[in-house]
Amino acid sequence: MKDYWLAKLIASVPEVDSRKRRQKSIYLLQRAGCPLHCEYILHYYGPYSFALAGLIDQLKGANLINETPEPLAPGVVRYRSAITPRGRNVLESFEKTKAGKKARGQITPFMSGFKPLVEEDLWVLELAATVGYSYDGNWEYARACAAASKGILNKRLRELSQATELAKGYVKGQ
Repeated sequence: MKDYWLAKLIASVPEVDSRKRRQKSIYLLQRAGCPLHCEYILHYYGPYSFALAGLIDQLKGANLINETPEPLAPGVVRYRSAITPRGRNVLESFEKTKAGKKARGQITPFMSGFKPLVEEDLWVLELAATVGYSYDGNWEYARACAAASKGILNKRLRELSQATELAKGYVKGQ
């Protein structure tokens, strides 16, 4: 079911402009209760899931989504992802089945939360996911952990505060 839910989230927006954005957005949705259940570790750029990366590879292999490389600098590439026409057809066909109707009902509440994350400033999204990862019931502690892990200086504290508020909107209590 994870492959359907992930494809449905990606299909709910015109595109996701980077792998980093996809990782952080899905992480925050999971903290809000999205049923993907991908395991995450804390990585240099915030929470990262090898399981999510594997699911994306499966969806690409089945031609349900595509990733378009966009060179940014020598050796630096960003990958934009979007649902393919075949992917839309597969989703529509599956949603006509009993299992598909049930799966759609489980993911629909999270689709509206995905769009604002896809549009959020990427640095703020990265910070929000890191704050969310560090949250243990104490927002000040989580904020301090994120600040330390990202080496945030005073001039970036406004963005950290904005990220903390974003995380609070998605991360459920422990």
